[in-house]
Amino acid sequence: MSSNEYVSVERANGVATLTLRAIGRMPVLSLASGNALADAADALKDDSEIRVVVLRGDNGQFCAGGDIAAIRDALPDPDRLLGPIIDGLHRTVRNLRALPQPVIASVAGSAAGGGMSLAVACDLIVAASNARFVVGYPALGTSSDGGLSYTLARRIGVNRAMDVILARGLLDAVTAEALGLVAKLADPAALEQETAAYAALLAKQPPQVLREFKQLLGDAAEPELSARLDAERAAFLRCARTEDFAKRVNAFLEKKK
Repeated sequence: MSSNEYVSVERANGVATLTLRAIGRMPVLSLASGNALADAADALKDDSEIRVVVLRGDNGQFCAGGDIAAIRDALPDPDRLLGPIIDGLHRTVRNLRALPQPVIASVAGSAAGGGMSLAVACDLIVAASNARFVVGYPALGTSSDGGLSYTLARRIGVNRAMDVILARGLLDAVTAEALGLVAKLADPAALEQETAAYAALLAKQPPQVLREFKQLLGDAAEPELSARLDAERAAFLRCARTEDFAKRVNAFLEKKK
């Protein structure tokens, strides 16, 4: 097992589990944690002993998305200060997609904003039955990052993705399963065990079979996803330069207080 203050990595029986650590009450995506997660994913790509990768959060939550306090601090110069935070998340998404192993998101609590993008970027999702997928972006007055505009549409269709993002704003886990976004639901108290059992089931497959199907099912979309990540970054920063975005970020932090 290897770890730092942002991400822990545990290897057992052909499965590597990446845990995004909680900073405070929930795991968040900051400049440091995003890059730490990207590095941890990249370190697994040539590990021939690992057949399956699991991504999870700790403290009973998957990920609350971006560090809003850090985003507020970046408001004076979004391109210079906020751009690198987005880059860290996008590097994580690219590295997870580039892994030859299938990646399972194990979602407890909330996957919000960039956390939802991160979960949907994984190959498969196992979710606690009381988990929530919260879009978050429109409430802050911005478009998405982390590839959500592409991966969500690819998984549930363009019309449903637009409905979820702009009208519903969130999905409970049961609805997410019905839409085909979640592969498996688990009792909240048994999520860790259910995820481990599901990962073990996949890990029983021959390594080359896992790698070939990861390539066959995902490869055709990767150039399009990479281009969409670049487009999302540009769109997010355009939104971040608006007065409405600054007001909503500050209002969110005041509400938390």
